[in-house]
Amino acid sequence: MIDAFLIIPLYLMCVLVTAGAIELAQRTAMLALPNQRSSHTVATPVGGGIAIVLAYALGLVMLLWQQRLATLEFVALCASLPVAVAGYIDDRRDLHHRLRLAVQAGGVVVALLCLGPVPAVSMGPVLLGSALLTFILTPLCMIWLTNLYNFMDGIDGLAGAQTAFVSLAAGFMLARAGDAALALLCLCLFAGSVGFTVWNWPRARIFMGDVGSGFAGMSLGLIALVSHYHDSMSLWSWFILLAVFVVDATLTLARRVLRGQPWAFAHREHAYQHMANGSNGHKTVTVAVLLINIIYLLPLAIFAGIHPEYGVYFTILGVIPLLVLAIYCNAGKESRGV
Repeated sequence: MIDAFLIIPLYLMCVLVTAGAIELAQRTAMLALPNQRSSHTVATPVGGGIAIVLAYALGLVMLLWQQRLATLEFVALCASLPVAVAGYIDDRRDLHHRLRLAVQAGGVVVALLCLGPVPAVSMGPVLLGSALLTFILTPLCMIWLTNLYNFMDGIDGLAGAQTAFVSLAAGFMLARAGDAALALLCLCLFAGSVGFTVWNWPRARIFMGDVGSGFAGMSLGLIALVSHYHDSMSLWSWFILLAVFVVDATLTLARRVLRGQPWAFAHREHAYQHMANGSNGHKTVTVAVLLINIIYLLPLAIFAGIHPEYGVYFTILGVIPLLVLAIYCNAGKESRGV
């Protein structure tokens, strides 16, 4: 891509922005305090995800200035920015989860109004129709992706590394398909997430915070949705790239709901938290997730893109081992670690 050279200075800028966020958080007591539900033991600055938000916003401005996005697509892709604002407010002072959910739902509605009916998706022999996708499945999936990213941002390096992997992999797949605009936006997300992860890598000096976690989830979902309208990347490929987060969060939530526990309250029941509580540690779990992504899930996502008619089968092939692993790691069961 002719714009790829901009990623290095954008990355360096995000490293500096995150350093500034650490200083600001320390001066304003914007800190995550350790408790029985957290996976850290010292008070740590939050709000580092602002670097990811800035990188994404600059990418959008660049694409609009170069007239490489339709106006309504630009507005749709901006729908994650209010989620970032709500997340920042929540980082500074608790914002009720219902209000955050309302902001997320509003963003999804705006995006769908701008983009119009969602094109049908092949699910093997079954065709998921436009009406079902537009009015039920897409809103539910978008809101769930936004929140599960928040749930999975619980140990050092994990959410930043996952965002970097998904955005870089999707960026190259989109570039190969000729969708240079969305590819550039993905690379901007990659630069922002790597710039943040420099300071979040174990042991973290700052956390992403709600300003970054929910925003990253919704932004990836919006890019995936627009790429589906462009027919440049299969939604099955996106699902596979995000599968580690989707499987762990969904299984954990399902088990909590079945036990009658509130889904929105903080807990330490995810598979990745159980693994990090043991001798594995934060760094080992994060590296293990990256290896699973690169070695196993990335080839499946590529195959699903080449043969979208078989995308659901490649997705099942990717999900089943992750589901078995999550069950083995006690996803959805109360942690006894400290």
